Amino acid sequence: MMQLKKAMLEIVAGDGGEGGVLFEAPPQGNPRISEAHAGQLAELCEQIRGRTRFVVSITCSPHRVGHHSCVAVKFAGADGSVNLLLTITGTLRWPTAQDYVQAPRWYINLPDAVDAVYLVTQLEERLGIQSQ
Repeated sequence: MMQLKKAMLEIVAGDGGEGGVLFEAPPQGNPRISEAHAGQLAELCEQIRGRTRFVVSITCSPHRVGHHSCVAVKFAGADGSVNLLLTITGTLRWPTAQDYVQAPRWYINLPDAVDAVYLVTQLEERLGIQSQ
């Protein structure tokens, strides 16, 4: 059995501009996210719930697009599905309000692999089928 170490996510004051990352990941201690990014994460979860009602399964497919490492994430639900493409670009970009309304797939650019791993685990925790 493979298991990822679970840690309690801490929310810290600020707008997330420090260091340009989504999650701070100290070598000892819990990962941290700024209040601003925690709000963006909550909005993403609400948008997923709005399209799926509740998540039945989550499928992750790592791959490369050009020279970028990516993870395609599909959330299948009772009323539909949501597709995300997480791309390691060195910068952070959340979907816009227009993306949530019009785009068939939501794109999230992330600074590094640490952010990709923590984002996927946070989405699983907040939307996963274990809590259903």
